[in-house]
Amino acid sequence: MSDDNHHGGDGTADEKNHSEGTRAEKRHHKQALSEPEWDVIESVPEYETGWFTGGYDLVEQPDGTTKRYYWAELPPAVVIVAVTDEHVLFVEQYRPTIRETQLELPAGIVESGESFTAAAERELREETGFSPEAVSLLQTCWCTTGLLRHRRGFVFATGLTPGDRTLDTNEFLVPRAIPIEEAIDTAREAPTNDATLEGVLLAARDGLLAE
Repeated sequence: MSDDNHHGGDGTADEKNHSEGTRAEKRHHKQALSEPEWDVIESVPEYETGWFTGGYDLVEQPDGTTKRYYWAELPPAVVIVAVTDEHVLFVEQYRPTIRETQLELPAGIVESGESFTAAAERELREETGFSPEAVSLLQTCWCTTGLLRHRRGFVFATGLTPGDRTLDTNEFLVPRAIPIEEAIDTAREAPTNDATLEGVLLAARDGLLAE
């Protein structure tokens, strides 16, 4: 999974800025929200980047009091459970935010106009080099709802054909093929993350990781 803190190839500063602006606009699209059950007096974005927007909603609570509910809005993401030759594909990746190296499921941002399944095909190819013959959406959900406006989709991929990877300039990933019977234990081994745990457990619950 990548963010927008990277630069393109050769070119002028204007060309780079235009390229990054276009990429940010393409990736940071707003997600549809339901009509509020509590009155929203105002919704204020306070901090904007090409990666996320931070702000608050001033809300009237059921007892008549008001409170600011702070949020960070990120584009939706997709997490891929990809199986080939009785193995599940993971990627080994260092996460500077938590200063840990993790084994994770391939994942990435859903770009504007993409479905979760189309994004899964693209991200899997970019990060591992494998192109899937079949993909299916296992689940969608909101993440960390006390703070984030961020949706996540989980996609199962099979019929993988190897090819070349096309990593972003801030992606330093090592693909790892883990035997199916070890996938749950691998996902649970610290350090881990919610997306990897959820993806593996969802696939196992649906009987897709049967040995």
